[in-house]
Amino acid sequence: MAHFQQFKIDLSLITFNWFLTLYVDNTNIDVILTFWDSFLFEGDKVLFRFALAIFRIHHDMLLAQRDGIEIYNFCRSIGDSEVCTPENIKKIAFGELNPFPMKRVSERREVHYRKVMGELRALDEMRAHYSSHKKSSVLQYDSDSNLQPSVLVYDSD
Repeated sequence: MAHFQQFKIDLSLITFNWFLTLYVDNTNIDVILTFWDSFLFEGDKVLFRFALAIFRIHHDMLLAQRDGIEIYNFCRSIGDSEVCTPENIKKIAFGELNPFPMKRVSERREVHYRKVMGELRALDEMRAHYSSHKKSSVLQYDSDSNLQPSVLVYDSD
């Protein structure tokens, strides 16, 4: 992780496509089938296990990359390498990694859920505040005499 931080690598730019396509775009068919079996049996926590296993398998090669561009380019094909076999991934994902207890995953989800809901409430408050200020008076000059303004109140709702 320190290597990625050193080069200001945003992991979400690498893993977004992996998670979005459930590894179909970046791994070979054997890995895809193994992933899908695990995913359907254990749920979404397998997404992270496989990603961590892929990074662990390529640890030394990732450290050999000397700048951010090299790392991003290397990670484009990282899941399709010869060492990225279903056996290697399963061994690491389900054997070597610290356990991913569902309780811990649920706790982290709850923390982020509350944060997102708080941000949504703040956004709703800003919308309500904006909407209340949107109702305003607009001066409009009377078309008959350009000297006498009339007030037009409008409501966007």
